Amino acid sequence: MPQLTGPGDLITASWQNLRRNIRVYADFLVWFALLSVVEWVLWTLTRTIIPEKVMRSMLLAILSLPTTIVTIGLTAAMIDATAKGVQKKPIDIRASLSIGVHKFIPFLWVSFLASAATFFGFLLLVIPGFIFLVWYRFGQNFAVIDGVHGLAALRASRRLVAGRWWAVFVRIALPAIFFSVAASFVTAVAYLLIGSFMGDPGMYFGQVSNVDELSNTHTLITSVLPQMVNGLALPLFIGADILLWLDLKKTSPAA
Repeated sequence: MPQLTGPGDLITASWQNLRRNIRVYADFLVWFALLSVVEWVLWTLTRTIIPEKVMRSMLLAILSLPTTIVTIGLTAAMIDATAKGVQKKPIDIRASLSIGVHKFIPFLWVSFLASAATFFGFLLLVIPGFIFLVWYRFGQNFAVIDGVHGLAALRASRRLVAGRWWAVFVRIALPAIFFSVAASFVTAVAYLLIGSFMGDPGMYFGQVSNVDELSNTHTLITSVLPQMVNGLALPLFIGADILLWLDLKKTSPAA
């Protein structure tokens, strides 16, 4: 069986895709930033109007449903855009956003099925959770890119991983860890710089006993900044996954 692309090469290729298509991902970043501002406005308003925390949390969860729906659609759109980007095909941001809308239900359903299987796997003996996590990792790609829906997408993902579980696990885990650490580092440096500018380098670090006592400026920064960093890192995670998925399809015995 042909050798799969190594984790380091997946990281490099995903980074190159981000650099090559930075203008496309900047458009997505604007959307994620706007959504985080909307979430912050909702949180600030509910904090002002409703002092009781449980009731406030319930209302905030309901009010946040539209932004959650938009985020899911944007993620599906980014999968489509990234699939084109890593293959060096032209990306039409409007076409990708349209696909995100049309693929919303299939994407959401496959995501739910994969998450449910993984969750119950972890509830059983932990190890089945890791097995299901790798088996069904590429169900979303099949749903958005190949138009394979529901359980069929999960079965297609499992067939792709069959006989190569450990190799796939390593190639999923190492890029994900690398990008997570990089995103956390960028966030920490940004907090340090903003805090230094505001006179206290450590103001955004450490535990806060009562978030209701924080200023609106503080909560705005801690709401928007991580979402912007994560929004910029998301194409890296998706890119590495899609590159691996394409490699698995190319090297599959059935290919």
